[in-house]
Amino acid sequence: MGRLAEGAGFYGRDEILARAWSLLEHSNLLLLAPRRVGKSSLLHRMKVAGPDKGYKTLYLSVPDAEDELDFLKRLLRAMREADWAPGGWWDAFRNKLPDDLEFVIKTSLVELKAKQMDWRRPAEELETLLKSADAKTLLLIDELPILVGSIAQLDPSGKRAERFLLWLKRLREQFQPRWFFAGSIGLDSVARTLKLSGTIHDLQPIELDAFRLEQATAYLVGRGQYHQWQLDPPTIQSILDAVEWHIPFHLNLVFEELRTVVSEGQGHPSPQLVEVALQRLMKNGRSHFDHWDERLRKLLDARVPAYCATILALACHRPGGVQVTTIEQRLTRDITNEEERAVMLRQLLDLLVSDGYLVNEQGSARFRSSLVRRYWREVQA
Repeated sequence: MGRLAEGAGFYGRDEILARAWSLLEHSNLLLLAPRRVGKSSLLHRMKVAGPDKGYKTLYLSVPDAEDELDFLKRLLRAMREADWAPGGWWDAFRNKLPDDLEFVIKTSLVELKAKQMDWRRPAEELETLLKSADAKTLLLIDELPILVGSIAQLDPSGKRAERFLLWLKRLREQFQPRWFFAGSIGLDSVARTLKLSGTIHDLQPIELDAFRLEQATAYLVGRGQYHQWQLDPPTIQSILDAVEWHIPFHLNLVFEELRTVVSEGQGHPSPQLVEVALQRLMKNGRSHFDHWDERLRKLLDARVPAYCATILALACHRPGGVQVTTIEQRLTRDITNEEERAVMLRQLLDLLVSDGYLVNEQGSARFRSSLVRRYWREVQA
């Protein structure tokens, strides 16, 4: 729970792994998926499997990176510490690093900022290293969109974020290493919000979705067998219905709470105990869901969190959600200009859909997950 899925715990992703390795032969990739689907686990799996595929892999997660200089410092450190075979491309420069790169690696971030180190100077020298890398070097960068959002908050004009994204784009265009970006907030959504989609149009999108019904069923059967349970079809169906959006994290949430209920002697796994587990999860498991609310407060436009909360409050009461026209009518209280309101509505729905909150179909916006909808209805709304 809440950790990277490794070894036998990594399940049901053979198809997207095969597609990713195939696309990397000719493209750099952008992983598209809402939160909690398993993006980080997928990237980590590719890091581990890379050597068998002939790749030198590097995995770097930067959700807490402060700015461009901090990102560069972390990337350089990760390159230096990568456990690659002798003769790797970093080894060729280990003893003759450009001065700025060596300085950045050895100096703390606080000291670098005190010296007013400009990230673009060592960034240019980084290209000395990238020139010698080949297409079998794979850089797996996780949570880059959060960093881009932080940079945009430092400069609301968007110029700094644009310079940073254009620099990354130039690295992809001029040098051979492959890049694979992912994040709990979609880089595509952040780029659209900042009107910077042109900085990532070269990336090949690849989608990671929830388990198919048969995968989710087999997953629950396997989890039950591991604990010497024989889950009957009604109990499995109760879990699937409670989750609706069959991502591993949510399946695990319900399964583990059910396991606690059973271990307390309340009976064998059954639909009735699944409901008991759900009630306990809503009461005691807020830490598993509060991030859905907290993430809204970190959005770029200060008005957006309140508007998103309004939409989610409207949508959480019925499985079918709320009509988009009803949302628009509600926004008229705060945004009187029709054109501005239409732009904001598109932005809000795009964000809530891409980030996994809602599904927008047939003129209605409904929660993607009945589990999150229940949390929002019983706890948030």
